[in-house]
Amino acid sequence: MHKALLRPLLLLSLLAVLTACGDQPTREPLSREDAQELKSNILEANKYLVAALGNPTNIVTTSTVGGQVFPAPVASLILASGLDAQSISCNASTSPSNPQDLDGDGIPLQATFSVDCRVESTYLKGKITLRDQDDNNRKSGYALDTDQYELSFNTGTANQSGLKLDLDVDLNWRNPNYDIRYNFYFEAYKPGKRYSQRYNYTAEYVPDDPERPFVGGTFNYRGALEYRTPSRYYLLQGLATNLRYLRSCTSTFVGGSFSLTDSQGNRLDVVYNGCGNVTVTYNGEAL
Repeated sequence: MHKALLRPLLLLSLLAVLTACGDQPTREPLSREDAQELKSNILEANKYLVAALGNPTNIVTTSTVGGQVFPAPVASLILASGLDAQSISCNASTSPSNPQDLDGDGIPLQATFSVDCRVESTYLKGKITLRDQDDNNRKSGYALDTDQYELSFNTGTANQSGLKLDLDVDLNWRNPNYDIRYNFYFEAYKPGKRYSQRYNYTAEYVPDDPERPFVGGTFNYRGALEYRTPSRYYLLQGLATNLRYLRSCTSTFVGGSFSLTDSQGNRLDVVYNGCGNVTVTYNGEAL
């Protein structure tokens, strides 16, 4: 091969190797500073994971947010932002405008809700699609997907901060328990910095009362979590043990624990002691 042709090929090969290496998770230990940011990220993300478990069975549940009426899982996801239901102003549209709901559980056969809510310089925008797994069975579960979902504070200023959420939840009845598949991306940003976490896992959910499954119950799951900071990409191994959910608590889980372990064996532990009562340690030391 001519040297003139060989040189570009070598350069392309080198670039491909460097690109691949650049997106590999670090082998460095999770720093305490990054662990602190991860703690904040997890606790904020918890609100959305809890909110996504609306009440898909036995009770027709809708909520009014910003003058608009939504199915409970959609309303809960909007309110997880911390915006007051009565103070915010929302423009919303539903497609189709009158979605089918044969079993009368408040979960449509399929509908997409586009929302644009604001309070002064705080904006919430995005789309939420809700789909009944079986519109003839109130226990069947549902799927919920978000699209371009973003909450921003101090919008349009140099101090703008906020979060972006890409949440896909697929909830299926396995009589009497449920399988819940989460595909979750959560990004928190502030001037000059971005932190994100991404994971995909299937949890087994055991309800306290099969007849009222989403009043309370317990999760168990394990899987990898990608955590990205402005300077590092960590791949952490996650384990949720007897993670307790109560519908009456909208901010956190209420029992059990969640741990994340890095490639060097360093561990972040999140222990839920009750609603809003969370203890977080890194290698046994409080954060």
